[in-house]
Amino acid sequence: MKSLSLFLLFALLAFSFQKTAIETVNDMGLGWNLGNTFDCFGTWKEIKTPDDQITMWGNVVPTEEMVVTIKKYGFKTVRFPVTWMYFMDESGNVNSQWMARVKQVVDWIINAGMYCILNVHHDGVSGNWLSQGTAVKNRYVTLWKQIATEFKNYDEHLILESMNEVEYKSGNDFDFKTLNTLTQAFVDAVRSTGSTNAERLLLISGMNTNLEQTCSSGYLMPTDKANKLAISIHYYLPPQFTVESDKNPWTWTDDQGVVHEITPMTTWGTEADYKEMVTNYETMKKAFVDKGIPVILGEVGVLTEEQKKKDSIREFLYAQYSFSQAYDGFMSVLWDTSKNTAGDMNFYNRETDKWYDEKIRDNFVNIAKGDYVKPTDYFVNSNSETSSNLDSDGNIQINIGSKKVNKVIFSAKISSSVQVWDVGFGVASADSTHTWFGDPVGGAEGVKQSDGTYLFTIDVSKKDFNDYVQVQEWWGNEDIELVYATVEFAGSAVTIDYNAYKAAVAKKTS
Repeated sequence: MKSLSLFLLFALLAFSFQKTAIETVNDMGLGWNLGNTFDCFGTWKEIKTPDDQITMWGNVVPTEEMVVTIKKYGFKTVRFPVTWMYFMDESGNVNSQWMARVKQVVDWIINAGMYCILNVHHDGVSGNWLSQGTAVKNRYVTLWKQIATEFKNYDEHLILESMNEVEYKSGNDFDFKTLNTLTQAFVDAVRSTGSTNAERLLLISGMNTNLEQTCSSGYLMPTDKANKLAISIHYYLPPQFTVESDKNPWTWTDDQGVVHEITPMTTWGTEADYKEMVTNYETMKKAFVDKGIPVILGEVGVLTEEQKKKDSIREFLYAQYSFSQAYDGFMSVLWDTSKNTAGDMNFYNRETDKWYDEKIRDNFVNIAKGDYVKPTDYFVNSNSETSSNLDSDGNIQINIGSKKVNKVIFSAKISSSVQVWDVGFGVASADSTHTWFGDPVGGAEGVKQSDGTYLFTIDVSKKDFNDYVQVQEWWGNEDIELVYATVEFAGSAVTIDYNAYKAAVAKKTS
């Protein structure tokens, strides 16, 4: 009887690893981060024990009950961020006490019947050891071989993630080649430990987990004989809404030395916002899922302690999780810092088992049950996209991802107090290498319309536009005003019937 049980166990284990990478990610459902706990780091506190690190950012030492109760709200995956540097030597050997604490949490998650994503987290922050790139490759490999060996017999519910956010620094510590060298070393190190590590799904960090950089032609996935890789991208888009603080707004300086302030967004949910989300998902789909590589959006969230409108936070999270559930080969993981003393994205207080916003809680529960409006049911094909959203500088930007653009058409008001040829515009974008470029458009190129506005049509079919099209006001800004901009695509592109989708969501969630 005992041998039969072992036979069945191994048979089931072999069967479970027959899932493709996309099938595995589809099965992972909704995800939640055990944030600001094992991943903490800093210099203001001496780290002598595991608890010193775990409590550094204000959270208490987690218990099994705190970690696994999230499951009852529909979450099937827990991402477990870990910073290793305080408990490893210069060669990458991990302190046994720290490894035991990490293993304890992994076991809590797996034993609850959930997926666990275990990673190397803030070790890669600028100034920390992993930010040295290939110079610490041997240490990185040693670390990952120990982690992989510790968990080599765990089933497919354990996902190993190469690293967290690594900033792109061309010609410096990290560039595309450096990242690829380390992610390839990660895959080879884990696979070399054998057992179930030979087949388990591995999560590969994108460039700074940034959507545009990771979906660009410069990014390279490592090779894997098992063909069981997923890509990690973090979805904090648009950043003005999700992560820009109203207390510390961003600035940038133009070529003339003029400082511009980027205004934080407090609301989300316009037609342009939804179309941008469609574009982003279609870009990721084309770059990865269509090639058999699923996408794990390892961090999703919005600042909750700023001036972001509560209804907009709810709407963004509902839309984002609805998109990732509706798309094949995608899943999302909520970044959650648990309590106000530990950060600025606070959704579920794991100490009290209470949600700060019960509507957000209910939305997660319903999405997990499949009781939500699928945005893909409201997709339509179109050969153009139009926006009238002006930014703080009076410009209009339309995100295009990897779609090919043939024409840019825009309308502008030009004051009668100036001569048309005295004003101008720019049509800007980035090419496939993410090099920015812009073309000047003179006011005299416009055609005056019956309502007094001027219409401009620019042929960009020979340009390599990528990521976005931005129509910019140049000189004479006080006398001109953009009204709208339209991009015409080569062929058709996916967009969303905004009004129909919003109506369906309102009916479902009322």
